[in-house]
Amino acid sequence: MKPEILSTAIETLTELFFTKNKETEFLAMRTMECYISDLDLLSDITAVAVEIERQGAWALVPKFKLFNMRAADEIEVALCGLGFTDADIIASDIVFEEWKKSQNHC
Repeated sequence: MKPEILSTAIETLTELFFTKNKETEFLAMRTMECYISDLDLLSDITAVAVEIERQGAWALVPKFKLFNMRAADEIEVALCGLGFTDADIIASDIVFEEWKKSQNHC
């Protein structure tokens, strides 16, 4: 998604999902689907995480999980400030286990 419209997209989704109105739930889901599928909202995870943080729209992350679990997990990692993806953590665990075996600790 173009950075110029990312802010508006997050703001729009927040308003649609969290307005206490049953009629907006369907519209919110369709809008999110369009943003993710057609406009590639989740192409830049870091930019999305920064915008979510800036707007305080953390409650959108579970909604993203409905469409793309991996991207939502990466957004959560970015929001936590860890900077490590699941793949990084798994790779470091594998390296650590190999190191332990080479040291005869197991």
